[in-house]
Amino acid sequence: MNRRIFLIGLPGAGKTTMGLDLAVDLEIQFVDLDQDIEKSTKLSISDIFESMGEAHFRQLEKLHLEKVIQELDSFVMATGGGTPCFFNNLKSMKEVGEVVYVDTPIEDIEARLVLDETRPLMKLNSLNDLLDKRKGWYNQADHTIRKYKDLLALFS
Repeated sequence: MNRRIFLIGLPGAGKTTMGLDLAVDLEIQFVDLDQDIEKSTKLSISDIFESMGEAHFRQLEKLHLEKVIQELDSFVMATGGGTPCFFNNLKSMKEVGEVVYVDTPIEDIEARLVLDETRPLMKLNSLNDLLDKRKGWYNQADHTIRKYKDLLALFS
């Protein structure tokens, strides 16, 4: 069975951890969009933001999203926190698969990110500001979950 599952949510929400676990449980491929971009460009996301700017990063993100959609019939993808908010990315994801918003409480995310220097937008914006800007996009997901067991229940 072909499945395309996209996890969206704030940086540090647990999209990569949950996505990897779900892919293993469903026995399909896992894709981390940010890692895919880093592998392709041989640059960290922070380096791309610093040297080329956010607009360039968002173009790369769109291209990599489209590439994965074209090349793979089944996968679980952990998107970047801003992926659904730019271009027609959210529409593209919803047209070919199911979008799940990982709605992790801000306090939990803050605890995870306190020592993480690799998150470029965390230096510029507080999590609350990011959530205010992105919540409208996130709320358009097909499903909203908080815990892995809820995610697994959706696709088992």
